[in-house]
Amino acid sequence: MKKLALKTCLLLILLQASIITNAQTWDLVGNAATGSEKLGTTTAIDLNVYTNNLLRLTLKKDGILGLGTSSPSGIQEIFYCPNNQVSQNGFVVTKFNCASNNGSQNGGGTELPYPIDGGGQVLTDFVPPINYYTGNYSTVSTPLFGTNAPLLWARNEETNMGPSGNTFNSKFLVMPDGKTGINTANPRASIDILAPNFQNQAVAIFGAMALGTNKSLPNGLNQFYTKQIQVVPNLSENGFNRVSQLNDQGIFFSDGKGALGANLEGALVLAPWSNNNSPVVGGMRMDAFGNTEFHGSVRATKINVNAQWWSDFVFEKNYKLLSLLELQTFITEQKHLPNLPSEKEVLKNGIDIAEMQAKQLQKIEELTLYILNLQKQIDALSERIKENGDGK
Repeated sequence: MKKLALKTCLLLILLQASIITNAQTWDLVGNAATGSEKLGTTTAIDLNVYTNNLLRLTLKKDGILGLGTSSPSGIQEIFYCPNNQVSQNGFVVTKFNCASNNGSQNGGGTELPYPIDGGGQVLTDFVPPINYYTGNYSTVSTPLFGTNAPLLWARNEETNMGPSGNTFNSKFLVMPDGKTGINTANPRASIDILAPNFQNQAVAIFGAMALGTNKSLPNGLNQFYTKQIQVVPNLSENGFNRVSQLNDQGIFFSDGKGALGANLEGALVLAPWSNNNSPVVGGMRMDAFGNTEFHGSVRATKINVNAQWWSDFVFEKNYKLLSLLELQTFITEQKHLPNLPSEKEVLKNGIDIAEMQAKQLQKIEELTLYILNLQKQIDALSERIKENGDGK
């Protein structure tokens, strides 16, 4: 009996020594793995990771991962509750400078424009695997679009926003067919964007930094105005521009150099692309004042031009009509009618349509007066002939 107790005691000592020895082989500053090590559980139980004695991560026994939640509803789910009292970000993915040809992340050197294959060739046909699409409310229990589920789904969980309680207010998702959208559950094109249902809210902004407008903020970020084009589907009266009327849709441009990023001196060009060697000039250009230049033909069913004046003053009693002799003298010397531009001026400056229409009507009205005056002279001569009898 004593021998058995002694053997048992010796066995326990050896087992304890073995455990201590094995535990000490795992170095907290790094280990040279041989391929046989395992970190985790060998039984069908969840693996929980704590910091500050709070659950941070749960790896379920079936491989589902939850960050901030012990009950993830997908292969991976992240719970994030913003704290207004603490400066913190949500989920962030940052691509930093990757200089090595073999894909190592050393954070220095020059970033390669494309991935490099094993032979050192640039993969110019490489396409980044990113598409995006968004949807509206859907219930938590039923996947959006049934079997045609999103490949990527960014969303807010909101309470009592739908018929079945909590809903997912989708902001960004990628569909298998490649259709892309923002804030819409049914994209109609490769890109389909739904703006907030408010007036003067842009549905899309395309732009670049307006040089000289950037400034540093206290949080370390740079803020700047942009040289941009905005698409606005619902305008108020005078929205973005005094020409806007209520419920208009608009496309606006800015060079970002004016007050609060408004347009200062920028212009918008709408034209077919051509290289610098092409002799063809065609398209439209609108400057900062709305003056629009067209190169090409314009066809319309009706054109309404606002006139600054009209020529009916010709029929006023005090209007001085040139005599035919004065008119002939002017034409002989100037080679054009009075108050009308010459051929040289027209070819150089073009014509103001409203101005030209008014001046042409002025000449027509003057011609009418000449005809009436001539008719008076003809009638007077006819009376004299009748008085003299038989033309004698």
